[in-house]
Amino acid sequence: MIKNIMTVDLEDHFCDLPFNVWKNYESRIVSTTKTILDLFDKHKTKATFFTVGFIAEQHPELIEEVISKGHEIASHSYSHPNLKEITKENFESDLVKSIESLRKICGEKILGFRAPWFSITKNNFWVFDILKKHLKYDSSIFPVGPHYGFSKAPRYIYKMSENNPLKENNNGDFFELPMMTYPIPILGNFPIAGGIYLRFLPKMIVKNGIKKFNKSGHTAVCYIHPQDLDFDRPHLEGTSWHNYWGLKNMHKKLESILTTFNFSSARDVLNL
Repeated sequence: MIKNIMTVDLEDHFCDLPFNVWKNYESRIVSTTKTILDLFDKHKTKATFFTVGFIAEQHPELIEEVISKGHEIASHSYSHPNLKEITKENFESDLVKSIESLRKICGEKILGFRAPWFSITKNNFWVFDILKKHLKYDSSIFPVGPHYGFSKAPRYIYKMSENNPLKENNNGDFFELPMMTYPIPILGNFPIAGGIYLRFLPKMIVKNGIKKFNKSGHTAVCYIHPQDLDFDRPHLEGTSWHNYWGLKNMHKKLESILTTFNFSSARDVLNL
């Protein structure tokens, strides 16, 4: 059976808001993450937790628990910036700070990264030059358009070309783990990897997408946020209505997917 990759964007429910206001909100990350950990334990699932460095520093015992259960810790930045709005210097500073803080807590080498909001576009491909200096893989490309801007990007895991992040080079040494999509005639690739899409879509669409990936011999990359399973998630000013849609059904949806398919961490599947 093909191993798929399960990932968690380990961020608190307020992390879509500006970093300087995070202190104004009560954290919910411990209880929501433990809900996910319990599901993973029940279904013998290992995962990669793309973790916001600041959140890890506030809750080191939670990161230690994630590690103790055999999951991988990777970087989701330090302060959850939109990479469309950051300079090269500030991005590398934020990245290095996140890697160092995570490595200090978990005692393991940090291998991967996921951009907040998947916010890499053709205008900031320089992000990959920085990532390659510090890490072994990225999981920020969503092969859909126009919101994410990469409708013609590879849909499957590949080794990235040195000259073009959207091209494959089998001799390369830096992996890209694109998020799972489902091709629809005329409309193009449709996002079904998890998160908001799992909350909005019938679970059978997501399950059929994974089956199609696996039937073609490929690994599907899926993701979830702890707040996606928080059916009592408080409404915060400045956040959109879609953050609260479908929360009550997410536990059953995720459990159904974990029951049906085999998942592990990126580190395990890539054999890093």
